[in-house]
Amino acid sequence: MVPWWKRLAYGLLGWVVATCVVGVFVSFWVMAHSSVHRAVSASSFANLWLLFLISALAVGVVGLLLGIPFVLVVKNTIGRRFWAYLALGSGIGPGLFFIELLYSFLTRARSGRGAAESADYSSLWMSAFISSLTTLIYLLLLRRTQQARKISS
Repeated sequence: MVPWWKRLAYGLLGWVVATCVVGVFVSFWVMAHSSVHRAVSASSFANLWLLFLISALAVGVVGLLLGIPFVLVVKNTIGRRFWAYLALGSGIGPGLFFIELLYSFLTRARSGRGAAESADYSSLWMSAFISSLTTLIYLLLLRRTQQARKISS
């Protein structure tokens, strides 16, 4: 069995790595679709990536805190459990997005303002990619550690 502190470290590592990887792709996409025509430099890309990273990590703390019980409960990733855990963990980010969207819709409806304002669904895709990649990294690290312990026993 993998100790709880190691599972928490794997979850944190997966979250940081997933956010960094998605940040690189988002930064490339933003720079490619920017309406401002300027020369693309490494420093402008790095600034954009750092801005994404800081904001995504700040927003993602809620998802990380909600994922901690999941990380502590998951102890065995053999067989179909791997895919079930991957599906559950991948839903954390989009689930938080939809809760925020529902809250926003309900508060606008009560205030009498128009609730037909368009939502930014790029946040949904980013949260889905980050939570899916985080869960995948965590499960693969956990499975690797379990197999190494099984071989050494």
